[in-house]
Amino acid sequence: MAAVLVVLIIVLAAVIYFKMKDSDKKDSDDAKSKAKSEQTADGEPASDVPVDMPLIPNMEAGAIVDRALVDMGQLDQYFVANEISEDIFQFINGMSYVENPNISREQLRYIKVLHYNFNHEVQVGELIVNANIAEDVRNIFRELFEQEYEIQSMYLIERFWTGDGSSSDRSSIENNNTSAFNYRTIAGTDQLSNHALGYAIDINPLQNPYVAYNADGSFREIYPEMERFIDRANGEPHMIGHEDVCYQIFTRYGFTWGGDWTDPIDYQHFEKNLG
Repeated sequence: MAAVLVVLIIVLAAVIYFKMKDSDKKDSDDAKSKAKSEQTADGEPASDVPVDMPLIPNMEAGAIVDRALVDMGQLDQYFVANEISEDIFQFINGMSYVENPNISREQLRYIKVLHYNFNHEVQVGELIVNANIAEDVRNIFRELFEQEYEIQSMYLIERFWTGDGSSSDRSSIENNNTSAFNYRTIAGTDQLSNHALGYAIDINPLQNPYVAYNADGSFREIYPEMERFIDRANGEPHMIGHEDVCYQIFTRYGFTWGGDWTDPIDYQHFEKNLG
């Protein structure tokens, strides 16, 4: 009887030993698996920061975006056109937008896009345009982004507001800001601009100046470094010409370029006349 008891004890001890060994191996494998999951592909510890890029409507204009987070296969999600929200309307009302008989809030669209800035960083931009060209504008800026075309900044004109549409436009230009809607007249005239109807966009205005002359041959408007960029053959970066991809994309969508005018010549200006 004693011999049988000894055998049973030995068998039981062996069973317990092997169960404990299997448990230790499982714990070790689980730990290795967890450690592996907490590392990135290059072996660095994974960050707790979500890797998904925020939706562009939730991003501030001017925000710099990590290029690695941009899904080039789903670019449309970063180029959006929406009706003018109450928040945006309160921001522009009394400034770029005023009550008028020519254009209503409902006829305008707020555009958010990505663009490359002059440091070749991906940046969030914003524009307001006429609803009739909103889809074209969305597509144009998507194509410019695909070409990695550089635009220094793209903010609503309110960021540079100085008290009225014309002087604020000048302030925006002096900051080399790309802009669109602004209920104002053409510089130096009493004629309503196509910007007032949301049918015009000015791109990198310092490198692409508005050139108009007085009767005595002097410039009607003078902007920083203007004479440097009037020479369109000097090969400076960001100057728009017929060989420039910006010109080619805009005109393919039916826009005309102010650089083809004679007086004034408006190298920054693209417009689409739909009435």
